[in-house]
Amino acid sequence: MLLVLPIQNVFAQNKTIREDFLLNNGWKTNMDENDSTKYNSFKDIGYNAKNWKTISVPHNWDDYYGYRRITHGNLHGYAWYRLNFEIKNPNKRKRYFLRFEGVSSYASIWLNGKYIGKHNGGRTSFSLDVSDAINYNGKENIVAVKVAHLAMIRDLPWVCGGCSDERGFSEGSQPMGIFRPVHLEVTDPIRVEPFGIHIWNKENKLGSQAEILSTVEIHNYGNIPQKIEVVDQLIDESKTVVATAKQNKTLSSKENSIINFDPIVLKKFHLWSLENPYLYQLKTEIFSNGKLVDIVYTDYGIRYVSWPVNNKGSKQFLLNEKPVFINGIAEYEHLLGGSHAFTKEEIKSRVEQIKAAGFNAFRDAHQPHNLEYQYYWNHDGILWWPQFSAHIWFDNPTFKENFKSLLKDWIKERRNDPSVVTWGLQNESRLPKEFAKECMAIIHEMDPTSFNQRMINTCNGGEGTDWDVPQNWSGTYGGDPNQYGEELKKELLVGEYGAWRSIDLYKSSNMSQNGKYNEDDMTDLIELKVRKAESVKDSVCGHFFWLYNSHDNPGRVQGGEGMREVDRIGPVNYKGLMTSWGEPLDVYYMFRSNYVDAKSDPMVYIASHNWPDRFEKAQNATIKVYSNCDEVELFNDTKTISFGKKKNSGIKGYHFEWDNIFVKYNVLYAKGYVNGKVVCEDVILLHYLPNSPNYKDLQTKDELITNDSKDLHYIYRVNCGGDQYIDHNGNKWDADINYSNETNWGSISWATKFKELNPVFASQREISDPIKGTQDWSLFQTYRYGKQALEYRFPLADGNYTVELYFVEPWFGKGGNKDAKGWRLFDVAANGVVLEKNIDIWNEVGFARALKKSYTVNVKSGLLRLNFPNIEAGQAVISAIAISSKNSTMRSLMSTSNYFEFKNQSDSAFFTIRNWLSTNTKPYLDDHKIISGLPYYLYGAEWLQTKNICKNAPLDLVLKDSADVYVAIDSSNKSTLPILQKFEKLPELIRFISDSSIGKSTVYRRRMAKGDSLYFKQSNEVFVSAQPITNILPAYDLKAVTAYKATDALFSNGNWKGISFNKKNVLQSQYRGNDTLIFNFHTGVADIYSLTLKYSNMTDKKLFGKLILENTSNTVLKVEEIILDFTKEGKWSLIETNSDSMINAGDYKFKLVTNDANGLVISGIEIR
Repeated sequence: MLLVLPIQNVFAQNKTIREDFLLNNGWKTNMDENDSTKYNSFKDIGYNAKNWKTISVPHNWDDYYGYRRITHGNLHGYAWYRLNFEIKNPNKRKRYFLRFEGVSSYASIWLNGKYIGKHNGGRTSFSLDVSDAINYNGKENIVAVKVAHLAMIRDLPWVCGGCSDERGFSEGSQPMGIFRPVHLEVTDPIRVEPFGIHIWNKENKLGSQAEILSTVEIHNYGNIPQKIEVVDQLIDESKTVVATAKQNKTLSSKENSIINFDPIVLKKFHLWSLENPYLYQLKTEIFSNGKLVDIVYTDYGIRYVSWPVNNKGSKQFLLNEKPVFINGIAEYEHLLGGSHAFTKEEIKSRVEQIKAAGFNAFRDAHQPHNLEYQYYWNHDGILWWPQFSAHIWFDNPTFKENFKSLLKDWIKERRNDPSVVTWGLQNESRLPKEFAKECMAIIHEMDPTSFNQRMINTCNGGEGTDWDVPQNWSGTYGGDPNQYGEELKKELLVGEYGAWRSIDLYKSSNMSQNGKYNEDDMTDLIELKVRKAESVKDSVCGHFFWLYNSHDNPGRVQGGEGMREVDRIGPVNYKGLMTSWGEPLDVYYMFRSNYVDAKSDPMVYIASHNWPDRFEKAQNATIKVYSNCDEVELFNDTKTISFGKKKNSGIKGYHFEWDNIFVKYNVLYAKGYVNGKVVCEDVILLHYLPNSPNYKDLQTKDELITNDSKDLHYIYRVNCGGDQYIDHNGNKWDADINYSNETNWGSISWATKFKELNPVFASQREISDPIKGTQDWSLFQTYRYGKQALEYRFPLADGNYTVELYFVEPWFGKGGNKDAKGWRLFDVAANGVVLEKNIDIWNEVGFARALKKSYTVNVKSGLLRLNFPNIEAGQAVISAIAISSKNSTMRSLMSTSNYFEFKNQSDSAFFTIRNWLSTNTKPYLDDHKIISGLPYYLYGAEWLQTKNICKNAPLDLVLKDSADVYVAIDSSNKSTLPILQKFEKLPELIRFISDSSIGKSTVYRRRMAKGDSLYFKQSNEVFVSAQPITNILPAYDLKAVTAYKATDALFSNGNWKGISFNKKNVLQSQYRGNDTLIFNFHTGVADIYSLTLKYSNMTDKKLFGKLILENTSNTVLKVEEIILDFTKEGKWSLIETNSDSMINAGDYKFKLVTNDANGLVISGIEIR
């Protein structure tokens, strides 16, 4: 039994045959990006790692680095880990093994100062015999692991996607550290090797009997030969032994042997299927001299699969000779703040969310997943497409050797799983045909079912395997999605279909932004493809939706995860049903409505909950509802003012829709009916419309959530992620502000440590749903989310305090969920002491209901730190915090602004500094004017609210800190304020509603320094806000692209020649000396610009050059040394750079300077 002590882990060893202890807690770790020798002595027994970070594995040092909108921002370097543990009463007759499920990318291991071994390649497991290094004398043991995760790895199949200029190179990030569990295994010297059991059923179709074969790999780690008997017993789910096989063998010392059993023939048997994933257990026992020395259990399902290439004319996928339409989904093991390092609970929650959307098949994207996943696919009846690698090839012997060696490990870990129906060798394959055939031969040798059952594939490019499965991106990358059904009949199986989208962005929204990646278009497109695929399901295998969650994608320029600037993490492939932080989008509910049984899990969802600003006045509209129910009724009030019932067509790919209905009030309410009974409901609130007649019905009786506790004096009240707020009891809650120093309170998030980022970047969201259990909806509708980095700090005198934490479940259970238990699990701690573990808001109160928790906390050293030290699943969320004491003399530090302060304090009588700017906000306190639309960059800003009676008062501000200051003036005002001559006019507008009229304001921006002043003679002329200065690169992919062809560039006569190459008119260098190619380009607005050079180097050497950015006065703004690497045939290479800092609107020169570049081909440049 594992006991976790303050300093060490202790194992109480009993007399069981085989023991497996998790070594996940109590590790010490440190890292360095460059110095591989920094902690060289860490492996020594006496090394002091007291000041190192204490963590649990799974652990990944590269937690947030890849989300900063840097093309190659992911963390690389070296990490060191140490763990102390003790084995009580160790048995010297046993053997001890360390098994690592995943260490990336290169691992070196020591135990008690003795070097044990190494492993290259992080995505498969490995074991090391540590018996000769274990302390048997009661002393503690010290395991030390050094991890190298370097940039530009060229000898492994799994590398960071940012480590090359080649477009499409690899895909996704790779972890840095011990990112999967660690085991100490204790066995007899004669033992079954890891994943040494192999069981399968013969290819013949299953009729009157099933023929089952098995092998076992056994190793004798002892010093003398041993005669052994190996017994296999097949046990059914009722625990009955249905078959037995035996083999005898003499094993030499140190011998490793694979023992083959005679086939087991079953006349009666149960099949593994999606409806009934029946699992037998194969019990393997080893006896030596009549004594049981090892025992291993292996789950196995009997089933037969067939693909169109071998099922005699049928175009469908067959499971046990019955057609199954594959409704699949792909998933990366990525999550903001915790990619790759998934706990069991995280995996379980993701599996359950995938099942709750109705998918029946799963594809690993695009590297081997945690072994915990396969447990669920086998037990829950989900088809599985494991994937080995993506878009990678290095033509060197070490890469080839490692690729094939790790391929064997990968197959061995997964071949027993009945859920596996195909092997994915490489996505968008770059493997040469002959090498792919070598890999095919390896798979065939290790998995006999791969000849006729499990087809071996590449996807969207590749040769040398059974099948190059296509992708279909019609409607996203060209093509006609209306033809998807006919195309699928030709393609049979589609490995990826999907679309871009940005959360909160809608087609007809008031946001000042190009809407090409809006949620409703994306959902409509995917629904169309569902409909078309279902219409031909009897003639095809199926398809896999891309993808479950938006994934971090280094090497790309992808920043459109959200409509708001504070949500635009990147680079991420933002096509997920869920965001990178785990929030579902409309398309998730579309899938639920089509593929989940209403009898077991009824749901109804009004599209779109995140769009309360859709109407600025009462109007005719079309309302969509997604539901799996027989009927849905829609109301414009709480159960009155019905728009009527509509029936479910029963055809997949359609939703409920009410066309041209007059939406008069601010409530939309839907009821779902099954067999005539109401089984689920949904409600959304709309801004700017009058309250519905029974609106107050939504305001449930307050459960004293925000009431003061008796005999307590409140020192702090904070609206987490929100502006200042006065609750219905008259209590004031301060706005959430950034922590700056120990003289004030505030919040910290992951972005705080990256000086180029907004401190609240990707850590705040809001909902507009009514909150049950409280009248103070606004207090709970905003929230902060995060992992271990999310923290609040409060200066307090030493002593005891009551801490009240307020929560709401903002995502899970919306529209109805049978069970969302465990989808969000997090701890909360105060000053390092855990107050409560595994808080599960949905399990306690459900969706959108207020939850209050109170704790007694002792403060020492004058500071209270509240944080979330362990998140088992999802993200921690927090809506509000209150801190109180029995000491009535205690006083809080005042909430302060981040950027503005009044030059004359008397101005505070006329103006209020507010925070967290959003829509549905009044710029004038007592006026009807309301903000109904904001530019993406103003969400979350600090802003000035004017009291209505003082509209004409002057406004005199001074900057407390440097900031980007925004001033908005009515667009109908044709005169420009003199002060705005120093400001830059932006193209986006603010929209206002005032009574029945709609107005717009033009936005101006200026970067201002600490101490700068801002004065307006009449405050009613302007709306003023500020955001922190950031140096984050723009989300270039959301901005307009201007392309400049090489054939329009300037060059010396004779040095470049126009040719046709890759079906394009381009320039090719004809010169071996120094030369310059000049592109003239124009910018229309001051900004940071990306500059992309597109080239092909088909010469036999690397070429070198410079990129120079100049203005029209020939002032050099940037010089960057570049290497033009070799380009693969038929491809283009890209060099992406940027202007480093803002450049103004105007004309510029982009120069490519080369030396001896004869043969280099230039296609052109792109400017964003």
